[in-house]
Amino acid sequence: MRKARKLIKTPGLFFRDFLNKKYPINHHTEVKLSEEEEQNLIETQFDYFSSIKLENCLDIDVVFTWVNDKDSEWRSKFNTAKGILPDSQAGLYAKDSARFSNHNELYYSLRSVKKHIPWVRNIYIVTDNQKPGWYTEVDYPNVHIIDHNVIIDKQYLPTFNSHVIEAHLHNIPGLSENFIYFNDDVFIARDLPKTHFFRANGIASIFLAKKNLSDMVKKGVQTPTLHASSKGAALLATYYHQTIDNTLVHTYVPLKKSSYQQAWVMFHDEIKSFLSHKFRTNHDLNMATFLVPWLMYFEKKSIPMVDICYYFNIRTANALSQYKKLLLKQKQGRQPHSFCANDFHSGHTIPNYQNKLIEMLDIYFKD
Repeated sequence: MRKARKLIKTPGLFFRDFLNKKYPINHHTEVKLSEEEEQNLIETQFDYFSSIKLENCLDIDVVFTWVNDKDSEWRSKFNTAKGILPDSQAGLYAKDSARFSNHNELYYSLRSVKKHIPWVRNIYIVTDNQKPGWYTEVDYPNVHIIDHNVIIDKQYLPTFNSHVIEAHLHNIPGLSENFIYFNDDVFIARDLPKTHFFRANGIASIFLAKKNLSDMVKKGVQTPTLHASSKGAALLATYYHQTIDNTLVHTYVPLKKSSYQQAWVMFHDEIKSFLSHKFRTNHDLNMATFLVPWLMYFEKKSIPMVDICYYFNIRTANALSQYKKLLLKQKQGRQPHSFCANDFHSGHTIPNYQNKLIEMLDIYFKD
């Protein structure tokens, strides 16, 4: 009845919303371009950078962070830590099970790396004494499992705080100077050259979103990521005397090991102050996806670039529309650079959301 009343009273809105559900307008990206503008930009950028040969110029690694929440040993440690920290001290959704749910995304994200950026040297999976069930050294000779205790001081372990884990990525043994950081819910959607991430002279890309910290604060957003980014912006402002308001696109992040090391020297006390937080709080620092990339920018080690990333919550009905769109665009050869199938809140959830995600990923990344 509600749809019938809408059709009668506001037929224009009815057909707009109907068509948006069937052929959704892309208003979920963080660069705020029309789909036609997106495609023109991708094609122009690809034509330009594909003419630059970088195959032997730079070694570039990939780093994933990953957890298997089904592992009984991990769950025991998680439940113990969860019981100790009062909810009032944890950040929004910091203890939410969705933040740790393993839908086997890593398998497909890794497949997207091997399929679309096969020039990567080494791939590191940072985890807490775990190993994916499908992983073998024979099948994945350049994939290396890195335990938390290899890179993080044992006094801070176990930790369930992604900000703490990300603060130590530069400690991975053998990590190249230039690397790309992935969450396991980020997928490369098309073939990409090295130059999408790094220039021949080592200058990295910084993928800026048209999404501002100040706007989110005005709207009353209270997420740990916002607080951690705002704190990072304040620290950088004391050194570089510039106000940072832009966030980064929610996708992979090109980083430099030397810039991580520089950040630890510059902000040693501020970094050490939050490493004991077992879960994300409003007093952390966002190293991997804010402070270090912006430090690189101020040190003239990165330049702004555009990455079209389709970002959606897999527990919502909107995800179903995005699956259809991504598969259609793949057939048309009009894929975005990347997409992020995010899962951060276990509230309202569509039926069989995990199966629907895997069905789409199976089709998109079939051999």
